[in-house]
Amino acid sequence: MIRHLFISALLFICIQVGTYGQCCSAGNPSSFSFNDNNSLKAKSLLISSSFKYGFSDKYFKGSRPENVGFYAPANYSFLDLKIAFGINNRITLQAETGYFLLKQQKNPDPYPADKGYGLGDAAFNLRYRFYKSVKYQAELTAIAGMRLPVGVFDQEIDGVKLPISLQPSSGSFVYFGGLSLAKSLKESKLRFFGSAFAEFPQLIHSKNFYYKYGNLYNLSIAVAYPLHRLFMPALQLQGEMRGRASREQDQEVDATGYKVITISPQIESDFLKDWSILIYADLPVYRYFNGIQLANSYKAGIKLAKRFSI
Repeated sequence: MIRHLFISALLFICIQVGTYGQCCSAGNPSSFSFNDNNSLKAKSLLISSSFKYGFSDKYFKGSRPENVGFYAPANYSFLDLKIAFGINNRITLQAETGYFLLKQQKNPDPYPADKGYGLGDAAFNLRYRFYKSVKYQAELTAIAGMRLPVGVFDQEIDGVKLPISLQPSSGSFVYFGGLSLAKSLKESKLRFFGSAFAEFPQLIHSKNFYYKYGNLYNLSIAVAYPLHRLFMPALQLQGEMRGRASREQDQEVDATGYKVITISPQIESDFLKDWSILIYADLPVYRYFNGIQLANSYKAGIKLAKRFSI
């Protein structure tokens, strides 16, 4: 099963050679970490909070950097909170929200930078473990949920409308779902993970925007090797695609849509009983953008989690 998943992931990444990507895409930063996809034990509670930082300073057209004649880097700082509860050994419910401390894009001198900040989206999902085998040390989980635009949108600074990429909330209802696989090897400590997800944004019709983001698809595989409870390294490979956005009369927005392959080294540590900390970075190894777009250079984060038994 792991071999088939790995081959499928490579085919997905290699065959799908242009989704909508700007460094500070509106809404909470996407997270497809395998740590968030497993079901919990019955009557267990997991509370986690993370800080994420993203930076971009290069424009891309297709798969190559584009010289646009000016320097206008962008960055964001984001805090989130997640609460997951295991209703029973099969069903887990999770709720999350977050706050942008800053979403910023600098402009060429003498123009000041565009800055946004505030509450982002809220999301709810249900995870159902429909297969678990002690013999094969494997489990399969289905995930479905919705992201709600409860945060700050149509934000204006000094009377000037911020671009949609700098709005703290995406402004869009988003339906999402996927499948995840976890597999351990009996003869070693190796653990394998795989997941396939899709997001389906709905039309935004607000005071300042009539807009629909393109659908997003993510496929990832990961391997972890717990050397010690204080040092558990992992490596994750992700392929992500987003379709072109659209406006009135289903007109496609040219400079939207991308395909990105990212490698994510991670280190987790269970430094105290029921406490863990995770440090990770997302490093793009392949980027393809429709039109000229500001591409993410890297993302990094740190996550603190606490487990409770009820």
